[in-house]
Amino acid sequence: GLALKHHTTKIADFSDLQSLSSFGFRGEALSSLCALGNLSVETRTRNEEVGTHLIFDHSGLITSETKMARQVGTTVTVEKLFSPLPVRCKEFSRNVRREFAKLISLLH
Repeated sequence: GLALKHHTTKIADFSDLQSLSSFGFRGEALSSLCALGNLSVETRTRNEEVGTHLIFDHSGLITSETKMARQVGTTVTVEKLFSPLPVRCKEFSRNVRREFAKLISLLH
């Protein structure tokens, strides 16, 4: 359950973070992104010859899985952000420059 809600790792203490074998907290973030827009993930590990493109529905279920050419790594894309929430979408559109500035500040 890459993007399913509540399918994350539970840790007992901070040292558990060093040995996680699942997506953990990132899974919760992906689940939240599914609820807020159209989520897709493209990924390829060093051990794979081709990558995988996953498309998720708003509940986090995979609706499409296809093989694709890509370099090693992962790209997460959210399109139509806030489309399930019309009021939030309108507010975001109205303040897109301010929200973009906050995003850039967060990334730096």
